[in-house]
Amino acid sequence: MSARSSGSRSTSGASRMTKESPERLVSATAESRRLVHEPESMESRSSPYIRPAPYSGGVHPHFEEEDDRSKLNASTLYSERRTSSRKSLRSQKIDYHATTIKSLWFDFCARTSSHGIPYVATSSFFGRYVWAALFMCMLMAFLLQTYWTMSEYLQYRTIIEMQLQFEAAAFPAATVCNLNAFKYSELIQYDEIKEGFDYWERVINARMMSDSMKPGGDILEAISVRKKRARYREELVFPIDDEDLEGAEYQPVFVRCTCMNMEQCVPNRNPLEVNASICMCFEDVTRGLIWPCYPTSVWTVKKCSGCSISNTCPDPDGPNVSKQIAKNQNTLPCLCQSISHHCMVHPKDEIRWWNPNNYTVYSVTDPPTTEITETEEAFGLSDLKDAGAITTQTKENLIFLVAALPRDTRRNLSYTLNEFVLRCSFNSKDCSMERDFKLHIDPEYGNCYTFNFNDSVELKNSRAGPMYGLRLLLNVHQSDYMPTTEAAGVRLVVHEQDQEPFPDTFGYSAPTGFISSFGLKTKELHRLSAPWGNCSDTFRPVPYIYNEHYSPEGCHRNCFQLKVLEICGCGDPRFPLPTEEHRHCNAKSRTDRQCLSNLTSDSGGYHHLHEQCECRQPCHEKVFETAYSASAWPSINFKIGTDCPAVSDIFNDTEACTEYYRQNTAYIEIYYEQLNFESLKETAGYTLVNLFSDFGGNIGLWIGFSVITFAEFFELFCEIGKLMYIKGVIYVQKKIQRKEYKSSSLMHIDFLQRSPRKGPQPEPGEDEVSTNESTKELMSKSFN
Repeated sequence: MSARSSGSRSTSGASRMTKESPERLVSATAESRRLVHEPESMESRSSPYIRPAPYSGGVHPHFEEEDDRSKLNASTLYSERRTSSRKSLRSQKIDYHATTIKSLWFDFCARTSSHGIPYVATSSFFGRYVWAALFMCMLMAFLLQTYWTMSEYLQYRTIIEMQLQFEAAAFPAATVCNLNAFKYSELIQYDEIKEGFDYWERVINARMMSDSMKPGGDILEAISVRKKRARYREELVFPIDDEDLEGAEYQPVFVRCTCMNMEQCVPNRNPLEVNASICMCFEDVTRGLIWPCYPTSVWTVKKCSGCSISNTCPDPDGPNVSKQIAKNQNTLPCLCQSISHHCMVHPKDEIRWWNPNNYTVYSVTDPPTTEITETEEAFGLSDLKDAGAITTQTKENLIFLVAALPRDTRRNLSYTLNEFVLRCSFNSKDCSMERDFKLHIDPEYGNCYTFNFNDSVELKNSRAGPMYGLRLLLNVHQSDYMPTTEAAGVRLVVHEQDQEPFPDTFGYSAPTGFISSFGLKTKELHRLSAPWGNCSDTFRPVPYIYNEHYSPEGCHRNCFQLKVLEICGCGDPRFPLPTEEHRHCNAKSRTDRQCLSNLTSDSGGYHHLHEQCECRQPCHEKVFETAYSASAWPSINFKIGTDCPAVSDIFNDTEACTEYYRQNTAYIEIYYEQLNFESLKETAGYTLVNLFSDFGGNIGLWIGFSVITFAEFFELFCEIGKLMYIKGVIYVQKKIQRKEYKSSSLMHIDFLQRSPRKGPQPEPGEDEVSTNESTKELMSKSFN
């Protein structure tokens, strides 16, 4: 039974082999056709030997597969020979080596045009490392040089190109202002402004007397200067000579005063002055004048003789009093002070308090009460010693006081166009006052007037020189100057038509009594925008307090004003307000003035707020350089005619009229020195072309590369990518085939186990053994 079983199994295996052979041959033939047209897989090329499956009976599967592969290899070999016969020897070499990345790299080294790399692949074992190290060192040097080159490019340096254009440049706009911003006769009509002048007068007089009391100081000269100012302003004078004593009647009065020391006291017009001292002064009751004043501690009661009708007496103990006056028996009780040795007859009634407003009499034992005010502290004059600093601070106080007035009121306080501009000509032709001038109200200089303000009209000179420029005769009206105005003359600003004039920053001063000539030279600036610069022709901050007239100076002021409004709640009166809802800081508010002062000190001024604001330069700008010269005006033989004011003392007097012009008028000439201008153009100092040139030079010097070399590297990367792609596709296809083969083998095994068999039935044990062996055989094939 065993032999029969064995024989039947052999017969069965042979019959199965015979039945399956045609199918396997057909499959092998199809596989051979596929391989003719498709490249061989990397595994089959690199590993021609396929591990045989374990033997499980019947015909050994290795022999079947070896037979099939021999047929496939024959057909594939034939296909490769046919294909390779059409290629060159170099192409055959590429096909042979292009199976791994290493082979691609060595092939690239053999045919690249770069320097050094071919020696890495063709040299000896030791030479390869030497050339590789040398190439890496040169590569590092190239990278370092490239870093320096890129750093140079990223600095975005610029070069200024200058060209001289020989053509007539457009005439600029010219803004003229009076150095005296407002008429003094109009200002003192406002009580708050008059109070500011009075406080300045008291402080400046105290400083003047302090200086005269110093060693080497001349008190008589100081008093003389004060008397001239007092006659002009109808203020207090010192009874020093017969002119002061004539018609005067003096009496002692108590006064609240500001004392620098025992010898220097200045009466205060405000009886409620803070921190004031009590003094006794000479008062001229006929004219309401009072001077001098001394502390009460230096006054004593004496017996005087030789008193005048003005109630003044010589000090009996004075060093210059004659013995006859001292021995005179007609004596009167008098009040004397030991500093200037002046005495006054002691009044029969009580000594009263002096009030400059209504002369209210106060009891000697009941001085007026004082109230704490912040006005003088806000004015900021109490701590100043220098007369120039006091005057400058008073000018700033005046700006604050006037800024509180309406715009129309401020305009009426200053000079009109007809009052200021007496004559005007341009290019030897008359000007039109209504058409050619525009009003500009400046906080510091009052009414200013701009010539050639319309940017739609372009004026050009036909010739160079002062005769063909702008000529202006300006009257400053010096007789109505404020006492704080230190110089007589005009202020000139030359600017572009679409720019805001800033006479306090960019102006030039011209004195009266001279013809001031301003020769112009124009420079056109052309700046580069980002990344070489930060210029812009369309940039405007929002909000902007100067409307459409943008300039970097206006931008900085705008930024500072917005900062002041944000922190202090009020605006700096030297700059406009963005809206009518905002207000300027109050001149008498200690809080407002202190906040503004602290902000200015902390920020360093409106030009130092770089972090809080962005201000850009215009990309196209005109800058005007000025050369100044002057000559006396008017000359002796110049006929002014009837241009003098209709005043009886100078109208018909030629010399008086000429002197009036010297004191009150200034002649201004604005012209081009030459009919050409300079064009300054900003260009890139290191362009992209320079960068590529230096980069090409560096890469050729250090590692011998060119643009063609980069193309070769690109081809290498493409071949590597193609190889990786093919390997990936083959791997995925083989994985899918293995899965399909496993699935079909398992289905076939299951089919064999379920289908009934023909012929004699084996014994139960034999059939189970045969089935198990067949299953093992198929499993072995499927997994191999």
